[in-house]
Amino acid sequence: MSASTPHASKIKPSAQAAYSAIKAIAAKAPKSVLSIPSDVRHDSIPQEENSSDSLPAAVVRSVGTTRRVFVLNSHFNAQEMNGLAYRIDKLSKNTSISSILLSSNAEKGEVSGIDICLPTSALETEKSVQSLDEMSVSPGYGRAWYVSSGYDVRSIATMKNHERQDLLNNLRMLALAIKGDKDSKVPFISLPHGLLTDGGYALAMGSYVLATNDSSYKIMNPLRGLSLDPVGLSYILPRLGWEHNQPSKNYPVGSILSLTGYEASAEDMVETGLATHYIDSYTNLGTIERALGSVVPYEQQNLMKEPVRQYGREDQIRKDINGKYRNRMVANILHTSSIYDASGQEFLYGNVDLMRDDPSLVLSEDEFDVFCERESLLLDIANTFKDIFQKEKSVVGIMERIREVTFKEYINNEEKELVDCAKDLLTGMEKQSPLALKTIHKLLEIGQHESQTLESCMEREQRVQLRLFDGMDFKSWVASGAQEGEFNAWKHKSVKDVTDDEVDELLGE
Repeated sequence: MSASTPHASKIKPSAQAAYSAIKAIAAKAPKSVLSIPSDVRHDSIPQEENSSDSLPAAVVRSVGTTRRVFVLNSHFNAQEMNGLAYRIDKLSKNTSISSILLSSNAEKGEVSGIDICLPTSALETEKSVQSLDEMSVSPGYGRAWYVSSGYDVRSIATMKNHERQDLLNNLRMLALAIKGDKDSKVPFISLPHGLLTDGGYALAMGSYVLATNDSSYKIMNPLRGLSLDPVGLSYILPRLGWEHNQPSKNYPVGSILSLTGYEASAEDMVETGLATHYIDSYTNLGTIERALGSVVPYEQQNLMKEPVRQYGREDQIRKDINGKYRNRMVANILHTSSIYDASGQEFLYGNVDLMRDDPSLVLSEDEFDVFCERESLLLDIANTFKDIFQKEKSVVGIMERIREVTFKEYINNEEKELVDCAKDLLTGMEKQSPLALKTIHKLLEIGQHESQTLESCMEREQRVQLRLFDGMDFKSWVASGAQEGEFNAWKHKSVKDVTDDEVDELLGE
């Protein structure tokens, strides 16, 4: 979270929450559910420093027929991951509710007569009270609202092996609970207003992801000497664009995200399927929350009458004839609350006749002015460097080809943009741990195979990550106290120095 974010210093569980906790334990729920309180109240939101330490990482409460998950801390510990995973798994199968809505903050207001005045973005607060001139020197100006990184990476250094194992196991459980399984009924919706990094993407693996203008995603672990967190990214990234049949499915967007340190914007997220909808303002959260809270429960979303069952005919197959109609109201609310969504966007990049033989990084305004709101820099970059990332089979080859572009002479602004972009991509790769970079490339290469599943990729990612926790690169980065991108004393001077045997040893069972 931003250092200037106001926090609730007094979050008090109600008597109902205490009763719910007792019931949960009596129902043989894990004790970890107590780390994610429900039905909380608070008295005020004072401007106090360091009060976030007393906050749970997340809180779940009822808002009409929806269940609202407030993310109050960008880091989860193992117990909190386990408790939230359990709650979400049970809620997703609870047909007496309509939906589950998660966001990193909430606007102030009344819902069903109950004050839900929880922290809002420090950056948004400053924008509302400062002029444009003042914003240029404001402490919050340009600072990302940090939604989640999954866990506190530096804390890994002091953990024992079994604690690290538990942490990554529970991160996997949380990702799978949010994604849901064949028995899940209720849609999971997340609105990540701010930056998600690495394993924090677990919070955006549900049915719907609503990106705001401040939403973004970035893979930072290679800057720490680490690989992909075990949330299935080596399965997800090679398949970006597939689910919604987007143009991005034809471009190496996943490779650019994972290898170069590129930070995907909200537009990038929607155009690749990392997010499903784009909403114009975070303030829509309150409207969406209220609308979802008024939707009838899943089990009552009936458009057709159930057929009469004959008495004594227990052999009759009971079919849910309303199954295909359920959750339509939820989908309609999200559709009407959004500017656009991830589906139905073939008109932008899908028409081959509109594409130029040598596409530039910025589409020409005279050709594409009608589509200006749907531009994605990530997709433009992936289109431009497609041959390099798709044809080169090694990280060394990719970096050498990009390096060649950086030496090109240019005679106009478009060619200069191309060279500058190549320099940015190369710089991003050179800042990272060579071993981590080559390992991630191998993980993506394996994960793209048809035989792989989300779960098999998670297992492999976890195995690699646990070994890198004990590696020289991660230990050196932690000991240095350097921020991501400032450390360069890696074990290997370049990717060329990393042997295939070293990577195979990390991946080996």
